[in-house]
Amino acid sequence: MKPLTIFGFLLIVGSVFSFDLSRSVDRTSVTLGDPIVLKVTALRKPDEKLVFPGPEQSFNDFELKDMKTTEEPKGSLIEETKLYQLLLFKLGSSKIPSLRVYNSKDTADFKTTDSVEIIVKNVVQNDSGDIIDIYGQEKLGYGRIFWLTILAVFIILGLAVYVFDKYFRKHQKPVEIPKKPPVPPEIQFENDIRELLAARHLEKGETKEFHLIISEILRRYLGSRLDFYALESTTMELFAVLKTKNIDKEVMRKIESFCDLNDPVKFAKWVPPIELSENLITIAREIKDKTTAKHEEPLVSESASTAP
Repeated sequence: MKPLTIFGFLLIVGSVFSFDLSRSVDRTSVTLGDPIVLKVTALRKPDEKLVFPGPEQSFNDFELKDMKTTEEPKGSLIEETKLYQLLLFKLGSSKIPSLRVYNSKDTADFKTTDSVEIIVKNVVQNDSGDIIDIYGQEKLGYGRIFWLTILAVFIILGLAVYVFDKYFRKHQKPVEIPKKPPVPPEIQFENDIRELLAARHLEKGETKEFHLIISEILRRYLGSRLDFYALESTTMELFAVLKTKNIDKEVMRKIESFCDLNDPVKFAKWVPPIELSENLITIAREIKDKTTAKHEEPLVSESASTAP
């Protein structure tokens, strides 16, 4: 035969080559509840992808417990193996159904395994040995009187604890927990300002963060000083409440100046010069000083008095 003819023959055989399929089981006779391993092996080309039956496959009387896949090269081909672990809880003869494996590129290219008959036997006990003597019934544990006595003891102990606890609580003097005196608003204001300055938001370019915090500090102070909640109110709501608090016109003008400078940064993404942002601290302190002087002498601690 000429070499060209041989090459053409091999080319035709290679083009029509379909995967090879085989199946086996580890045993065909088992006792009730023993696992059975069904092994389905396909020999395919490296560029082929085979589709094996999955959990959706019906195995008749058998229950699919586990499924594993392995691959290993066999020359120029790939040996792909699917292991199905099956359980059967029915005595007698049952068949593992035939399984279809097909090529994902061409569903017409498929192969089917043969069904397998499995015999399931019950667990057989050897009853040919000597007969074991039967003894009288042995009394195990304790009797009813013992457990009733234990229950009575627990009830008595529970009642004793209850009576003692009730008597003890009745004659116990209430413990007074000393309350810390509230921090005056002006001191809390200065403490917050020191923390703001220590964070150095403006030096880090965190302008909006700085304006949000200084606004919160001033609102917290005004709320504590004038006895209202100001943290979550809008600017219009804040002014509406302040008008009911008999605030000096000069203080109101300073609060307006503060908001006019602060709000565009909070809501309009305006980035002012650092000097204008730092001036908010000065305005806030002036508002604090004037409102504090009107109500009472400020109780400034030593650390607050040395604050910048």
